[in-house]
Amino acid sequence: MEANQVNDQVIKSLLYQKKVCALNKYQYKELVDAATQLGLVKSYSKMKYDGIIYSIGQLVQLSIDGNRDKKTYGKLIGFCNLQVDEYLIPMIKVQKYINKLELPSKLKELQEGISEFELFQSEIEEWLFCTQIDHEIRLITIKEYEEMTIQNERTYFTRADYNVEKDKFTPPISKWNRICICNQISNPDKSYIQCEKCLKWLHYECAGVQAQLAQDMNFYCAMCRKK
Repeated sequence: MEANQVNDQVIKSLLYQKKVCALNKYQYKELVDAATQLGLVKSYSKMKYDGIIYSIGQLVQLSIDGNRDKKTYGKLIGFCNLQVDEYLIPMIKVQKYINKLELPSKLKELQEGISEFELFQSEIEEWLFCTQIDHEIRLITIKEYEEMTIQNERTYFTRADYNVEKDKFTPPISKWNRICICNQISNPDKSYIQCEKCLKWLHYECAGVQAQLAQDMNFYCAMCRKK
């Protein structure tokens, strides 16, 4: 009984901290672990939040620390209700997906080649409050993304996983498709023009082409013009 009271106080203390400041990911896990030891956690395969039913395996956009301007992403891998006194606290477990802004600063040289709509699956798993869910997102391959005719702000693509602990991409960066005479990593956010002869794609700036003229011209790259 005394042990339960101690654990119960841990839960209540953590909940109080949530009201006055943002908990970090380790405190979220501590919160769930403490409640689990007391038998106060019930797991589910689905959860209804804000009128929408979410299921295991869905990918979602999440707000950070209640700030809707700060975004992160994850795959839903668990749901639970945590009971404290008369309250039920719905929580979600996610496998984190990394975007370009969350990559280490030492990878800045990659930024030009990485899209604003590109995500990398990581090994990190986190417990979060369900109120951090913004909405579901769709994740496709880079090939499918490049073939889209209309961009959708809730559609993202992936071409690699990123292990945060090992600081390693799979497949490695050396295997990623490169494009243009500058040999930059292919980024669907960029504008390209295709040479009519060799069919290679070049950035507008590398080709020396103005964007407003690109659609109405027959373009030949410098190498093909020399032939």
